[in-house]
Amino acid sequence: MMKLSALLVSIAGIAACGGSDSPDVDDDAPTGPPRAVIVAGDAATTGVLSTIDPTTREVQANVGPAGAVGADPVLRRGRGELYIVNRAENNITILDDQTLELKEQLATGADSRPQDVAWVGDKLYVPTYGTKGVIVLTRGSSKTTLIDLSADAPDGTPDCNSAFAVGRDVYVSCQLMTDGVASASGKVYVIESATDQVAAGRTIELLHKRPLGLFERIPAGVLHEGDLAMPTVNDFVEPGCVERFTPGAAPSASSCWVDGAELGGYVTRTAFQVSADAKVTFFASPRVAPASDLLAFDMPTDGLWPGALNPTTEAIVDVAVCPGGELMLYDAAPSASGVRVYEGPTERTKAVLPIGIANGKFSPHGLVCY
Repeated sequence: MMKLSALLVSIAGIAACGGSDSPDVDDDAPTGPPRAVIVAGDAATTGVLSTIDPTTREVQANVGPAGAVGADPVLRRGRGELYIVNRAENNITILDDQTLELKEQLATGADSRPQDVAWVGDKLYVPTYGTKGVIVLTRGSSKTTLIDLSADAPDGTPDCNSAFAVGRDVYVSCQLMTDGVASASGKVYVIESATDQVAAGRTIELLHKRPLGLFERIPAGVLHEGDLAMPTVNDFVEPGCVERFTPGAAPSASSCWVDGAELGGYVTRTAFQVSADAKVTFFASPRVAPASDLLAFDMPTDGLWPGALNPTTEAIVDVAVCPGGELMLYDAAPSASGVRVYEGPTERTKAVLPIGIANGKFSPHGLVCY
């Protein structure tokens, strides 16, 4: 565990120095000024896409193209593009990350219930809850194909929740549930994009039954660099952990990177900040409702910092790190929900920044900053 004096030094470094964005951005440097983008929706209204200036904290609400964001969106960024996974509307919407102009919207099929997206060349790999595995889309085409991952699923539907491409391979996590109950450990399948076949002998069994949220890749320059991280639980009663494994021709077994008992709950979002002075992982971790904590984990020592960075009145459910070191947080507290901006342990906003949607409505992976 990191000592409090060392904690304060690292926090000061975070406030002063910029950090790297999540590795899913493919390291493409933005050409415009820093900005955060958030998507959110609810069952009763059309979703919104809003932007926030990390420095001035000015919000431009609902600036996405009409029909780009649905009722239950998830957001990824890479290759100079924003990928919006519209889980209720069964499509992937792609925007230019600078102009926010619509580039393409690709349907995943009726009742497919897409959960995430990964890309290799012109192909998009979309794990789903409503099919037998992964839908493969091709840019510039309406063609779809299915990669069947149902062999291990008791009910024939593997409930695949995330995908991440490493080189030409796509790693897909599946929950293997029956009627919403997981009876066996979750699995990660490796898809070889050249053939769109599951790689024999490379399937990874997770330590817990339910992989949650989306894959994140541990950035370069820190302990465990290049590993894929995934929060997991069994039944939300007993703690799970944030698991990690090393991808490659012979992937490592999954191990518990950060224990859920130490976190005090499960994790809804993982974000990394790596600079000359600080190498930190941030976790959004729900505890006793409606509170949710922002926790910090020291990557050089594999130690969780003591306590939460936010007060108990806030419910931090999503986090993204900006190039200038700011933390963009979504506070889902029922009393007043919206975005908060932190620098280290210090909040720079005097109140939540409204994003143009009703209180308490959020996506667990709806924030990016670049």
